[in-house]
Amino acid sequence: MAIIVDVRQDKRKSGNKLWYGHAWHPQIMDTRALAARVQENVSVKESDVYAVLIELANVLTYEMQNGTKISLDRFGYFYPMLRSTGAVSKKDFSITANIKDTVIKFTPFFTRDKKNAATGKTSGLSSRALDAGFHYILKDQIVEEPEP
Repeated sequence: MAIIVDVRQDKRKSGNKLWYGHAWHPQIMDTRALAARVQENVSVKESDVYAVLIELANVLTYEMQNGTKISLDRFGYFYPMLRSTGAVSKKDFSITANIKDTVIKFTPFFTRDKKNAATGKTSGLSSRALDAGFHYILKDQIVEEPEP
């Protein structure tokens, strides 16, 4: 399967009226379905996988609410970030007035090329594990099967 690209025009008043690609999500995989898929590849019952996934979500939520950055091996990082407005000085900055929102960000796991791996340079990123192998198809090119 491929990532389906929905091409839409920027129609905001202040927008540039250009056309942009957006990922279209025709389906959502919930926790129960995810547990069933994981269970296919391990020797643990689906109900046990489901319980672990539910608890993982609870722990991730709790830890990120406390400012923790979460690293899942070979998957990536989840971490909270703030959206805020600027203040004239540090003294004028107020949590209630300047903090507007908290968002959870995700950064996929990456590998480094052999040359830069030992140096720790982030400029040597060679691939992000989750980004590899994506294929794309335009939403308008999807051929839908007629229902019987």
